[in-house]
Amino acid sequence: MAACGQVCCDAFENLKQPALPDPEKYKVCANPVCRAVTSAFTFALQNTTAMPGRMLLPFFLFALFFWQPACTQTITPPTVLSGKITLREGWHPMLYLVKPNYYTQLIASYEGTVVDSAALVADGSFRFQNLNWLQEKGLYLLFIQPEGSRYRNEIASPLPAENYVCLVLAPGTTTRVEGNARELTRSYQLTEAHPESRQLLQLRDARLPLYQEFEHQNPPSDSTMEWSDHGNSEGQEKTNAALFAFLDTAQAPLPVFAALRLCAPINDFRDQPEFYLAVLDRLSSQAAGHPWVEQLATYLNPSRLPVLKGALMPDFALPTPAGDTLSLKDLRSRLLLVDFWASWCAPCRREMKETIRPLYDQYHDKGFNVLGISIDRSQEAWEAALRKDGAVWPNVSDLLGDLSPVRQSLKFEYIPSNYLLDAEGRLLARNVHGAALQEFVSKYMQEH
Repeated sequence: MAACGQVCCDAFENLKQPALPDPEKYKVCANPVCRAVTSAFTFALQNTTAMPGRMLLPFFLFALFFWQPACTQTITPPTVLSGKITLREGWHPMLYLVKPNYYTQLIASYEGTVVDSAALVADGSFRFQNLNWLQEKGLYLLFIQPEGSRYRNEIASPLPAENYVCLVLAPGTTTRVEGNARELTRSYQLTEAHPESRQLLQLRDARLPLYQEFEHQNPPSDSTMEWSDHGNSEGQEKTNAALFAFLDTAQAPLPVFAALRLCAPINDFRDQPEFYLAVLDRLSSQAAGHPWVEQLATYLNPSRLPVLKGALMPDFALPTPAGDTLSLKDLRSRLLLVDFWASWCAPCRREMKETIRPLYDQYHDKGFNVLGISIDRSQEAWEAALRKDGAVWPNVSDLLGDLSPVRQSLKFEYIPSNYLLDAEGRLLARNVHGAALQEFVSKYMQEH
């Protein structure tokens, strides 16, 4: 940024030349004191022959006392948002800049306020003409919409068709975006941008496994915009790992808010509540007073979360296949795995046969136990699955399916879900599966 003082001093130097220029030429500084000083010198120098020296003294004293403090203002360069979006048939050649007003409006369809727009010319180039309204740094979404869309802030679906760019804009910064209208989120690049916008680009890259998964299963046609919204969990697991790694180290609050929205788009933080609480604690220090911190905190209120690590698992009692009642405290063991499953859940049953049964056989005599809790509705299907899969450990179910009070009290959304408890019934870990579960049980039984 150019210093206002340099501009004013240059003006003064020019005013001392024999041929005095138009003083209006030098009223380039917005600082009123700078303008007054320039005017004073102009008047004094233009009237040196007509004024006695003693009358010039006040003008020079004025300059002596006020020039230096006046010349500390800086001139902010213009804020620029421009670039080039390759248009495809079926896309409207207009970009919309949307400002989320609340945390929940970030990366969400039909949310936020459209604050500006810019047309794309024939080659896809665009430039927002006047961003003087932008007075502070903020997070914005840049949208392009299909022809015929009724909305300016709708996120296209499924995943590969997403049509927005997430940006951090600040006064005096230049942002240049390039991408493809048909898959803007996936394709965009930043040739120039605020550093925090580049962090947001890292979040987009963290989701590349999901885009690749969709593309592998549903190769898109150049003539359509149709994909099937399904996929396996591998891409999601890779994406979650990358997003969690970002959240674990990121220091800039705005990209952290965006990462949290991508991790929990429906504001459900029950899968890894301890991790999210740690992020919230860091945000409370880094962005103290930011309204989004307070809004995020409402979703991480303990009343909305499951039992946390180190806390006692709430006790419950459920019927066994034989009709008896078995409570959680009846099964306290050196290490207890509480496993929620159902007969219709293929991943649950695969885990029972391939992971849980071998662990039970190896460590049961050493103090490892399992409590299986089915969310089935059919006792016949439940018992048939137990026999077929060799689930010889204690099993219970109220046969109420998703309406089971136990499931609702523990606040988990999917199965298989599991909890590992110590001898006192305190939570050690949740949702540990496959090889990670084998490693956890083996290590714990060796060390405790």
